[in-house]
Amino acid sequence: MNYATKNTFFLLAVLFLMAGGGWYRLHGYEDQKIAVLETTLSEKEQTLKEYQKMSDQFDTQMKEYLDLKEEVNSYSKLLGRAQDPDEVYSYLIDISQDTSFTFFNFTTIDSTLFEEFGILRFDISGEGYYRNVNHFINQLEYGKPLNKVRDVTIQPINELGNLGKVTFSFKVDSYYDRADMFEAYDEASPLPMPAYTYNAFYPLIHEVKPNESDLPDIEKSRLVSIGRDFVTLKDQSGKTQYIYLGDQVYLGRLIDIDFQENKAVFELNKGGIIHYITRILE
Repeated sequence: MNYATKNTFFLLAVLFLMAGGGWYRLHGYEDQKIAVLETTLSEKEQTLKEYQKMSDQFDTQMKEYLDLKEEVNSYSKLLGRAQDPDEVYSYLIDISQDTSFTFFNFTTIDSTLFEEFGILRFDISGEGYYRNVNHFINQLEYGKPLNKVRDVTIQPINELGNLGKVTFSFKVDSYYDRADMFEAYDEASPLPMPAYTYNAFYPLIHEVKPNESDLPDIEKSRLVSIGRDFVTLKDQSGKTQYIYLGDQVYLGRLIDIDFQENKAVFELNKGGIIHYITRILE
């Protein structure tokens, strides 16, 4: 076999190896790669279809969400967002301001956990003016966070100087959201608060305050002169006092002057008993 024939066979062998290698790469490696890419493409096309479906439903779902949110916001009560005693205490401090201002003690009793909500229990006690205590309890009961007030006890303070004040105690069960079911919301009451009427614990009859300001004591004073809208008195200390209509005297005020009849009428509140005293110019 001559040299030319050997070269021809060698070239044929090289061509054969190259063709075999190319065929293997094309039908072996590349086919597998193409199959993987086709699978990935199919998955992405499916994901794209799902996203397109969600996009098509966005407006409808958004409307449903806003309608549901509006419905939830219209509820008079929702589970509270305060999940520990410190947060509940801060809430009580917030609502016990201005017309609800009271001094109170706060004691944690226990807590109970459920799957989606929990209950914190507290003892609250203190003192304050009855109007403020009344408003404080109403804010707690009528506020949007779900708080149950029970076992309320109120006692009047009948000491002179503290009339109108009461001591109080009650228990609170505070229900809170453990599953983040509700977004942040306005905790103020969505319902009108009960109108305050009067202090049923205020004593109808009580002691009178001493005359610490040394106001004219009408029962110990003498009428000296009468004007159109004022009178002159010689008070219990012998001082001359000019009293105008509506001016304050000890336990009351001047309510009427009869210039023609030379008399003046004073209204006095003696510990809940109203007296009308007429002084006539002598």
